[in-house]
Amino acid sequence: MSITRPDANCLVIVHSRSGNTAKVGKTISEKLHTDYIRLDVPAGSGDSVLTYPNRNDNVEVKPLKVDMTKYQLVFLGSPIWAWHPTAFIYTFVKHNDFTSKKVVLFYTFRGRLAGDAMDEWKNLVEQHGGTVIDVIGINSKIFNADEALKSEVNKIIAQHESLWINKNSK
Repeated sequence: MSITRPDANCLVIVHSRSGNTAKVGKTISEKLHTDYIRLDVPAGSGDSVLTYPNRNDNVEVKPLKVDMTKYQLVFLGSPIWAWHPTAFIYTFVKHNDFTSKKVVLFYTFRGRLAGDAMDEWKNLVEQHGGTVIDVIGINSKIFNADEALKSEVNKIIAQHESLWINKNSK
């Protein structure tokens, strides 16, 4: 699924199996009037611990590449599987050029993260030219109802928007 808005200079890209991370991404996209892409992955991928690909595997995602020339800011969203972001978001990052892009990483989780999980994701983005300016985590155990999740995301946007977007450059 994708949403294209005229004159958008920000992009939200998300991998979401259950829909929680997609809800966060769509809320960000709606509030900030960004373009939005939800990555398509093979059916059944990640439906159980047995089908979670290793985060370092190259896996099938669509689109694999996106022309990000017009974007100043890119949001990358992933659920946390096995204590790390998914192979699907990692594969997308590995195949794209984030040169001169500010990047905000966001994730949803119900359990724990590995101590190095966010540093690993940041390093991957930076290896592909991006500058990570913020990382946002949302515990979907706490914010499991749609309205509670949307309210929390709107609160985070209000607190972080000035860091993400330079109002003078709009």
